[in-house]
Amino acid sequence: MLNKLRKNASGFVAQIFIGLLVLSFAVWGINDIFTPTIDTTVAEVGGEEIDGNLFLFEYQRDLNQRSQAFGRQLTRNEGQTLGFDRQVLDQMIGRTALDVAARDLGLVAGEELVIDDIRTDPAFQGPTGQFDRETFQQTLFTNGVSEEFLIDDRKRFIARQQLVEAVSQGIEVPDGFARQMYSVINETRKARYVVLTPEMVDAPDEPTEEELTSFYEVRGQGLFREPEYRTFSYVLMTPENVAQSIEISEEALRDEYTARKAEFDVPERRAIEQINYPTLEEAQAARASLNEGKTFAALADDQGLAPEDFRLGTLTRNQLFSEDIADPAFALEEGQVSDPVEGPLGYVLIRAAQVIPAVESTFEDVRDRLRTELARDRAFDELFDLANQVEDARAGGAPLADSASVLGLVPTSVPAVTQAGLGRDGRRPDALPTDPVVLATAYDTRPGDEAPMGELDDGSFFWVEVSNISEARTPPLEEVREQVIETWKTEEREASLLRLAADLSARINAGETIEKIAAEFGRAPIETPELRRGMSNETFSRIAINNLFSINEGEATYGPVGFGNSVVIMQATDVISGDALAEGDEFSSFQEQLAGAVADDLMVQYVNAVRNDLGVTVNPQAVNYVIGGEDQRGGAGM
Repeated sequence: MLNKLRKNASGFVAQIFIGLLVLSFAVWGINDIFTPTIDTTVAEVGGEEIDGNLFLFEYQRDLNQRSQAFGRQLTRNEGQTLGFDRQVLDQMIGRTALDVAARDLGLVAGEELVIDDIRTDPAFQGPTGQFDRETFQQTLFTNGVSEEFLIDDRKRFIARQQLVEAVSQGIEVPDGFARQMYSVINETRKARYVVLTPEMVDAPDEPTEEELTSFYEVRGQGLFREPEYRTFSYVLMTPENVAQSIEISEEALRDEYTARKAEFDVPERRAIEQINYPTLEEAQAARASLNEGKTFAALADDQGLAPEDFRLGTLTRNQLFSEDIADPAFALEEGQVSDPVEGPLGYVLIRAAQVIPAVESTFEDVRDRLRTELARDRAFDELFDLANQVEDARAGGAPLADSASVLGLVPTSVPAVTQAGLGRDGRRPDALPTDPVVLATAYDTRPGDEAPMGELDDGSFFWVEVSNISEARTPPLEEVREQVIETWKTEEREASLLRLAADLSARINAGETIEKIAAEFGRAPIETPELRRGMSNETFSRIAINNLFSINEGEATYGPVGFGNSVVIMQATDVISGDALAEGDEFSSFQEQLAGAVADDLMVQYVNAVRNDLGVTVNPQAVNYVIGGEDQRGGAGM
């Protein structure tokens, strides 16, 4: 069902599940899902209110999607810190502005159009590909949506889409403009360059106290701020732990082997080759030619078949889709070809290119495996009961270590780590478990709090106890003085190197040769291959490449290298236009993409204009209330 829902790109389901946005301001969306228990309005657009419960629904969906990239579930407050709440609200404001604009223009969708749109929605179609009432009702029930809401929401979407298409469809980019853009984007350049290293300038003197203090005050928060660290311990109870203490009788092992013997036996396999013929006569003629010395591969060649077309692979009997084929195929001797066989798709000749005999297992072969699997299966059954014993001890007020000792479990101590799992030395501690859920739980728990028992995907249970939190801070200057001095010196030397590069580039632009400049440092300029706009590598950073593409042929410029603290001086020796590439399908595709980008820009400008005309008011207090953040008072315009 979910796969069908994700495939729909024109209505309710896409809006609910995959958040497919039309253009950057998200034309798609839904207007109301929940009946609010508290009257909260997070924003108002031209008299149209955006309900807090709807905002929370879309915000949580956005967080769920973003959490995949972070490798863990983001909390609502974390998303708010990163600004995701503002992005979601901004998208909703854009959609609402279009709703109001469409309504003011008299754009409406008739009942028949809406019903037809719903009936043709793949999300509501059954196995026959037709609208299915039961599927329709089940989808609505699963998402807590009524038919009335769906019809109203689809009306809004269709009206919005009419407005979007009126503004953005039919945009064409003139050939001349497209060719100029294509030429610029595909332009390449060659250059001669010299790399200047920090050792080519004098090391700076010690900073004055005033210089050091000023540098720390300006750069301290960015360069020397320490993240939050947490020290905690955890207890992990896995099925493997429990399985080690479970005894499996010999009788149980043998019974399991008897029941599963076919699973352990390796069946006979054969490398099967097969050629299809439309009639029995053609198949018989082909078989007769084999008796005259023709090879099976030659028969396949006569049919225009490549090896992968007639060689089915090395298969077991069960892997052949038809018994009509399997029976004769597994009756042949190695290398033998069958007489014509009537299969589901016509007549075939079958060749057993290789026969790999079956291998029968023995009890002793799989004894250890059976013991491990049975013990693990029983461990799953006992795991929850054992975990409850730890929970009962904790409920009685016992510390985690004492509670775990009931089962002979010992807590693992994790030294101070950041939320990213790095210790003070910048490395991941060996004691930190690989599953990110444990660390996330530690960062959701305060010292003295009893974190609830957690469960991992493999069925394991864990408990976390936080012992210390070192809040994020910027150390005072005296604490990091040596580090600040070294950083100041490094940056001063880099600044001197940039000034040197600027002076040398100016000398080249004034008429001196790059060879002469390079010789002053005992070096010779190096020739580059063709460089493309926007590229980068260890020698050329994006800044350096951008600078190179901003000058004329023969001129010089400079920029940082791609890796390290050096600076590269470059003289453009050849400018190769991209005009010659502005032909064919690739250019046509580029022209279409450019037209789409222009249409998107126009749509964004239109939405911004509509928002400004209608007026937008955001209520941060309501936003924080529904998210669960700190209370803020008043409203703010957007």
